[in-house]
Amino acid sequence: MSIKFSVLFIFSTFFCYCQDIKITGQIVDQSNKPIAYANVIIINAINESDVKGTLTNDKGYFEIKKLQSGSYNLDISFIGYSHYKTTIELKSSTHLQTITLGEFNETLDAVNIFAKRPTYKKQSDRIIFNIEETSLTEGSVMDVLKSTPGILIINDEISVRNSANIIYLINNKRVYLTGEDLQQLLAGTTATNVQSVEVITNPPAIYDAEGSAVINITMSKNLIVGYNGSVYGNYTQGIYPGINVGTNHFYKTDKISVFANYSYEERKKNRINTSEINFIENNTVVGQWTDKIDRNTSSKSHQLNTNLDYTINDANVISFFGNLNLTPYWNRKANMTTQAIDSSFISKNNIDDTKTNVALNLDYINTSEDGNTFSVNMHHTHYDYDRQQDMNSKYYDINNVFTRDNIFNSNSVQNTYIYSGQADYSTFLNKDIALSFGAKVSLIDSKSSIDQFYLEGDRFVIDEINSGTFDYNEMNYATYVNLSKSWDTWSLSAGLRGEFTDAEGKLSSLYTLNSFNYLELFPTFNVSHDFNEDNSLGLSYGKRIERPSYASLNPFKYYFNDYTFLQGNPNLEPTISHLTTLSYTFKSIYTFELYYRFEDKPTSELVFQDNETNQIFYLPTNLDKSVDFGFDFLMYQQFTHVWSVYVVNSIFHNKTYFEAIESGNSIETNDMWSMYTNIMNFFSFTEDRSLSGEISVLYMSPMINGSSDISSRAQIDLGLKKSFNNGKWVASLKLNDIFKTSNFTVKNKYLNQDNTYNNKYDNQYFRFGLRYNFGNTKLSTNEKEEKEINERNRLSSESTNN
Repeated sequence: MSIKFSVLFIFSTFFCYCQDIKITGQIVDQSNKPIAYANVIIINAINESDVKGTLTNDKGYFEIKKLQSGSYNLDISFIGYSHYKTTIELKSSTHLQTITLGEFNETLDAVNIFAKRPTYKKQSDRIIFNIEETSLTEGSVMDVLKSTPGILIINDEISVRNSANIIYLINNKRVYLTGEDLQQLLAGTTATNVQSVEVITNPPAIYDAEGSAVINITMSKNLIVGYNGSVYGNYTQGIYPGINVGTNHFYKTDKISVFANYSYEERKKNRINTSEINFIENNTVVGQWTDKIDRNTSSKSHQLNTNLDYTINDANVISFFGNLNLTPYWNRKANMTTQAIDSSFISKNNIDDTKTNVALNLDYINTSEDGNTFSVNMHHTHYDYDRQQDMNSKYYDINNVFTRDNIFNSNSVQNTYIYSGQADYSTFLNKDIALSFGAKVSLIDSKSSIDQFYLEGDRFVIDEINSGTFDYNEMNYATYVNLSKSWDTWSLSAGLRGEFTDAEGKLSSLYTLNSFNYLELFPTFNVSHDFNEDNSLGLSYGKRIERPSYASLNPFKYYFNDYTFLQGNPNLEPTISHLTTLSYTFKSIYTFELYYRFEDKPTSELVFQDNETNQIFYLPTNLDKSVDFGFDFLMYQQFTHVWSVYVVNSIFHNKTYFEAIESGNSIETNDMWSMYTNIMNFFSFTEDRSLSGEISVLYMSPMINGSSDISSRAQIDLGLKKSFNNGKWVASLKLNDIFKTSNFTVKNKYLNQDNTYNNKYDNQYFRFGLRYNFGNTKLSTNEKEEKEINERNRLSSESTNN
């Protein structure tokens, strides 16, 4: 399959000829002095997404052009003055009478002193969690996700309804990272400009079929011209200290909007694992190993992204986005001690990584006067990953006398290139029927290699068995159509997406070539009915796919020590899942859901022990199938003007069928009833709301994951936020895992497999943050992330067990 790729889009530009109505006026204070740089926003009363804004000049005058006749809401504000709001009917150009703003009796913050409470909205296929101007915005994006209903994050592993196969979007643009890279992005990005988080459990056909769920992080939109910026810093103290500093800058004119963000993070985290492995022959334990792994991971990372929007006219916008994620230093030092019955060995494993991830997007959007939208996106990704590993193991006999050592090192490289093009069109067949359709084509070219050497005498010799190259190429073609209709108390959405995949993987060390192609159709369906203002019912169905990550396809071994390693699987097949959900919402406060999910050949990283060689290996494996069903309860309630709370509770049963690779390849099952409860409390402590906070409580009962049983765990977090000096300064404090109760145990026990792992993470910490806002602080950002690309999400440099 050719690795050359080019996409040529030829499109027509549509121009919108609107009525050129304008509105003018002057803003003054109670002394009849003009107020310069006051915010003037006008919102279409019918279509609230139609928003225009400006600032008054030195003499307090403002002018907003290119309006159509109709009803509008006018909102005028300035620091230290009361809001002015009114509704006006525009039939022609209008000059308003002089508007006088009254002063507050006390000065309040310009931006964040009015700390709002988060709001929650449940729809039949998603949850919308609005956090704009709440205390949650003073943390990182990862902190926001931890507080979002329907999302579970334990030890930086994110899941939605027991699945970690998730698409991440910001402003409907894909975040194309996974694993450690995704964690660095989410933990290192400030949530200052986050408006809301959507958790879409049944994504419509417009989204790629990849992913069991979609998390869309919506950033605040720019409304008025001017400049604003901020600088911020966070200090974190767990077992080791860490820092995160950054700056945001936004500038807007009538034609151009520019956003730039840079952040730098240094962190060091500790993790300790202890394990016990019983080696079994003929149903008898013939040997036992106990391990302790103490690892410290240090990293330094830079993130830079910039977005440029150019408005050609009211109908046409061109956007360019560039993102750089650079990790020049990532080091893991692990000390491992293994004790057997008659011997022991100590291993020192040192890893040095460097990673560069560059993404470029070019977008064009045309919106016609009647509301039809045509958009084109072209995307390119270049991902480079380099790992240097040095391993040194020393062996001792039963009397602790040194007997021998084993030394080897390796260098592994992954280079991935992605090219993609997408076109979408949406229109209204009539006032209540919307039609959208589009097409996408993508090319992935991923090259991986490893050179491993072992010490023989006084020189290093190439290890031919554990060295080689793995080249993976994939072409994906997709088309979709989606139809939605709303009438009276009903709403209906149905879509169909088709994706054809042609892929091949070449393994040089074994001279083998694996190739496959398949066509899959992905229907989606969603219907809801409002019986009255207090009662609504929804039913949804969706079919999804999970393709293996490039790292999990790479067959080469990564060694924890001489006897424990992680190995990829080039024969992995995609997972097909079906999810059906029935939901009932009462008074927009209480939601009850029943769901059923069936997965065919789900992928899970299983741990196996070879009782003959005493080797332990982690292998990404296609399970036979998985069945998951349960009952969810969600509640969001404001009990007093000071206190509001949301509750998420899930009771579910999960059953997996997997192949016992080291136990005669028989099909075994693992199943369990489980539950989790997440309670989030929000508080406003002062009358002016300048001091606010939240307390979260999370409990998870014992659960299963593939062949593993996972013990229960809990976590309690506390957050506080205080605004000073009219919102120019904002201080925040976060206490995470206060009682250090989030550690857990993983156990595999079936047939001749018997191993237990105790995990102790560096989760207990406190973080102090400080932010300074400058410029026109009433502005909002136009920050974006890259165009939605399914393939890039599969980039992964390491396993979560690494």
